[in-house]
Amino acid sequence: MIDAHEHEDLAGPAAEEAERRLEDFGHRARFQGPVVVDDSRLQRIFKRHDPAIHPGEFITCVHDHPKALCEKARRGRSEQLPDHGGCKPLACRNVTLSRANIDAWRRAIDRIDCRLAAQPALPPLRARMLRARRQEIVDFLRAHTPEGTIP
Repeated sequence: MIDAHEHEDLAGPAAEEAERRLEDFGHRARFQGPVVVDDSRLQRIFKRHDPAIHPGEFITCVHDHPKALCEKARRGRSEQLPDHGGCKPLACRNVTLSRANIDAWRRAIDRIDCRLAAQPALPPLRARMLRARRQEIVDFLRAHTPEGTIP
């Protein structure tokens, strides 16, 4: 995201924070001399300057521990990292959307539309749940993306 300048096309609640973190990390990570080949030294550099941005299929998480809805009481190496299994992307303030993320949400809306139009018809409760999910996704994208990007 840093060297291809993909972070300049981010949208969503945490887009400004992601851009700031990636820009700062890019300045710190520029080549300034010898290449680090020692694993422990490399891990120290990453730990000290990690921008805590975790790309995923539907969202890019700009992890901020106090605001994270996915946080659970965890111990060990995964503490302070997002739990994508417990992610609530449509409600979390740590969410940022790249173009690929927005496209993934569009594909999800298309899958819901296909399922709703399929024959035989879905049971009424399942159809109502899918329509509610579709509307939730559309409302989220309308609120956090440039106009004209939502079907």
